[in-house]
Amino acid sequence: MTNETGVAIVSTSSPISAEELDRVVAYFADRGHPVTIAPHARAATGYLAGHPAERAADLMAAFTDPNIGLIVPATGGKGAAQLLDLLDYDTIAEHPKVFTALSDPVVLANAITARTGLATLHGPTGYDFSRPTVNQATAEAFWQIVSGPVKDVEVSGANWRVARGSGVSFDGPVVGGHLGTIRALVGTPWMPDTTGALLILEEVFVPWVQVDVALTHLRLAGVFDRIAGLLVAVPVDSDREDAPDESYDQLILRCVGGSFPVVTGAEFGHTATKFPLPLGLHAQLDLTGPLVLRYLENLVTT
Repeated sequence: MTNETGVAIVSTSSPISAEELDRVVAYFADRGHPVTIAPHARAATGYLAGHPAERAADLMAAFTDPNIGLIVPATGGKGAAQLLDLLDYDTIAEHPKVFTALSDPVVLANAITARTGLATLHGPTGYDFSRPTVNQATAEAFWQIVSGPVKDVEVSGANWRVARGSGVSFDGPVVGGHLGTIRALVGTPWMPDTTGALLILEEVFVPWVQVDVALTHLRLAGVFDRIAGLLVAVPVDSDREDAPDESYDQLILRCVGGSFPVVTGAEFGHTATKFPLPLGLHAQLDLTGPLVLRYLENLVTT
C-alpha cells in the first residue's frame, strides 16, 4: 500500500456514530488516502447498521472497486454473519484487497479466507481508528503489515504466558478471532478448516461462564481436534463471577481439553494496543526461549 491507496469504510455490523465515522475518515485522509464511505455506512436500524442486503452490497462494491486497496469495517457489534450467504466469493477472489477485521466482522474475514483462499487480516478497524487518539503501537504494527514484507518479523511475547507446551515451537495457518463470532461459524459452509492451524481466540464483555460455554461447544464440535496450537488474547471486561477456576488459564485448559500448546495473555483482541495476525497465512509460535510470534509469510507483495 502507498499513500495513494484508496480506503473503503463499510458498516458490516452495528451502527457507528457520525462523530466516530468522521474520525475514521479523517484518520486515513490525513495520511493521504482517498477515502470512500460506503453508501449505507451511516445506516442504523436498532443494533444493526441497516439491512443485510445493503451491507453486503456495500462490501461487494468495495471489493470490486479498482480504486480501493484497503477495506475497513466501520466498527464491530452484531450482525456481520447475516452477510455470509449474500456475498459473491468468486467475485471477491477475482478482486483481492486487504480486508482487516476485529470482533464481529472477523466472521467475514474467516469466511472470505476459507472460501477464496485469500488472506485477510485480524487487525484494527474503525473500532480503533475512531478513537480521539489512535494507539501508536497498534497503528505502527498495522501499517507495517499492510505496507510491505513482514516475513521473519517477530512479535515479542514477553508478557504472554505458556499455559501448556513450554519448550516447543509450532506453526500453522492463522485461523480465528472473536470467540463468540467463530463459534457462530461452526456447522456452516463458511467455517475454516482448523487442521494444523494456529488458532487464535479473544473475548470481550462476557463473564467466564460464557467463555466456558463457547469453548466447550468448540471442543465438542471438534474444532480443537487437529490444531497445531492455541493463542488466547487478554480478555477485556470479562468477570470471573462464580467460575470454579482460579485463573483464566485454568478456565481455558479445562474447557479446551487436548494436549496441544496453549499460550495466553497476548494482545491482539480488544486491548488498545494490539498486533495484527494474517488469517490464512502461516505464523510460528516459538516457546523454546524468549516467547515470540514470527510471521512466516507476507500479507502484501511489493
